[in-house]
Formats: sequence, structure tokens, C-alpha cells
Amino acid sequence: MARPRSEEKREAILAAATELVAALGTGAPTAKIAKAAGVSEGALFTYFETKDELLNQLFLSIEGDLARAVLAAHPADGSARERIREIWSRAIEWGVANPLQRKAWRQLKVSDRISDESRRCSDALFREALDIIRQSLAGRVDPDREPFYIDAVLYGLIETTIEAIAASPKDHEHLKAAGFDLFWKGVAA
Repeated sequence: MARPRSEEKREAILAAATELVAALGTGAPTAKIAKAAGVSEGALFTYFETKDELLNQLFLSIEGDLARAVLAAHPADGSARERIREIWSRAIEWGVANPLQRKAWRQLKVSDRISDESRRCSDALFREALDIIRQSLAGRVDPDREPFYIDAVLYGLIETTIEAIAASPKDHEHLKAAGFDLFWKGVAA
């Protein structure tokens, strides 16, 4: 009879994978992940059948954490600017508070080891935030440019702002406001 799996061990494996993927990329050896988690490599594979399954579960775990942070008690009212600004602020605060997860997430986002199914699940996690952003940009931007404004400009500026805050934490609020102003004014151009 198989031994019951421990949620603590599963979380320890995901935490170790976060740290090692952040440091080494998706090529981080499962032996190192298992050792960092305090389990045998065989035990790791009782929780995740393959390394790709581990990476996909890690991706979805991080994405879920970020989605919950971005959408936590999101105000339904407010101006378009205020609604996007709230999503912006929460994404920035999550990124600043979770540097290892953010670094691992960036590695996983571009990895060919992340399945189409995991990417679809991720898209579903962010559907509400994306709908809020799209509604808030309606009538403000050229609809043909909307995907570029959201996928490249908004996410790129969030990432740049987080990096700027990491380099100069004393300017946290100023940099967060300046980054958002750049986005908001830029999409109106």
C-alpha cells in the first residue's frame, strides 16, 4: 500500500523548486530540488511523476498566488484609471514581496516545458483581471493595439518598475506612481 502524501512535503518541494528554478532556470536538477526540500529524489517523484509535471505545477502555483494577490477584494467601482491602478499596485507589491517567485515565474513563462494546458489554466486565473483592464481601456486605446498595450507595455512596465524599486527601495511609492503614470499617459497617446 502506498504511503499517504504529505502536503508539507509537497509544499517543501515546490518551495525548493522555486528557489532553484530562480537561480538555475528550468534545468535545475531534480536531485538538487529534492535535497533542498529535505526529501529523496524518489520521494519527489511520488509527488510529481516527471520533472515537467513539477515545473507545470510550480508555474500554476506561482500564477495562482499572483492572481489571488492582483484580484484580492478588487473594487468593482471607480474610474477606469483607478481600476487599472489597483491591479498595477497589487502586481507591483506582489513582485516586490516575492522576488524568488517572480524570478522563477519569469523562467517558467518562457519555458517550452510548460504545457499548453497549464497556459490555458493560467489564462483562466487572470481572465477577470484582463477583463477589468480591457473594460478600462475601452474607448481609450485603438482596439487593434490593445493586446500590445496589455501584453507588452503594461507587463513590461510592471517588471521594469519592480526592478527599479528593488534597486531603490526608499523610492518605492514614487517609482510605483511614476511607472503607472507612464503607462496611463502612454496609452492615451
